[in-house]
Amino acid sequence: QEVIVRLAVEDINAKGGVNGSPLSLQTEDSQLDPGQAVLLFRKLANENAFAVIGPMSGTQWETVSPLANQIRLPAITVNASKPGITVKPWTIRLVPPDDTLIPDGVAAFLKKYPSVKKVVIVADVREASGKAGAAIFEGLAKQYKLDLIDTVEFSTRATDLSPVALKVKAANPDAVFVVALTPSGLLLAREFTTQGVTVPILANSIIWPGSFVNNVGPAGRNWHTIGFATNDGGTGGDQALYRSVAQRYVDRVKDPALGIPANVANNDVAYDAMLLLADIMRRTGIDGNTPAAKARDSIQAEFAKLKSFTGMNAYTMRDTGDAHIPARILVPDVEKKVWRFAD
Repeated sequence: QEVIVRLAVEDINAKGGVNGSPLSLQTEDSQLDPGQAVLLFRKLANENAFAVIGPMSGTQWETVSPLANQIRLPAITVNASKPGITVKPWTIRLVPPDDTLIPDGVAAFLKKYPSVKKVVIVADVREASGKAGAAIFEGLAKQYKLDLIDTVEFSTRATDLSPVALKVKAANPDAVFVVALTPSGLLLAREFTTQGVTVPILANSIIWPGSFVNNVGPAGRNWHTIGFATNDGGTGGDQALYRSVAQRYVDRVKDPALGIPANVANNDVAYDAMLLLADIMRRTGIDGNTPAAKARDSIQAEFAKLKSFTGMNAYTMRDTGDAHIPARILVPDVEKKVWRFAD
């Protein structure tokens, strides 16, 4: 995401910056630790940041969003998926949370697989987004009158998920709903293959970013995830901009640890977050000479009024402070190692 945010900064500065002043990007690594995220957020406030993009995970956003309101520093999360943790008016969430993503995804999944009647949920309930995602899947199973046979829990730290796969196989469901981070998702995919679990699997959006699609191989053929973009394009927004940014992103990211080809996934939201901040600053007359406190107040005031925004994606803001983008289901193209829309 740092790569794609830097692309946004380069694009903005190439067009003259913001009211004649170039944007300056500072990055910090919280290592997915909420305590470290708080320390770094305070550090950025003390160093006169105008606004912050991040932190990344739901557990961190749940901690930092209230803090942003206390110290009056605008922040946008582009990753957190747990619903109900964006605190207005100083923060917004540009990526849709699971309370809209998962319902959109389940509706598309059941349209594709109308014979599904019995399901099992497999979830990492120790992580905030995982626990919330499992609860949403449970509610949707009830809404669609599906027979929820079991909810099988595991821990992110677990390295042997064969007991989970054995439980799922014994349950003999028509489909499996999964909430897991990428490392656990890869372990589950391989264990399901080993145990002969071949029914359709729908994972929430947590496995959509990152290198799951690059590493899952043939074990991912029956997997689906929820999202709104692929390396080839999205579902709305400026598609010419999307294709340009996505191609430059893939060209720039050549780290095998991140997957080759690089997976755009929801990184487009990070690009759009920087575009949104630049747009707000232009409209409110902010430049490099604006005092930090004044710039922050102006950005927060625009957060409160924001109804929609179009960049690589088209966003509609909800009363919760979270954006909505209609979601679809995606499947791995295991030969090309990229996501494709499945619906």
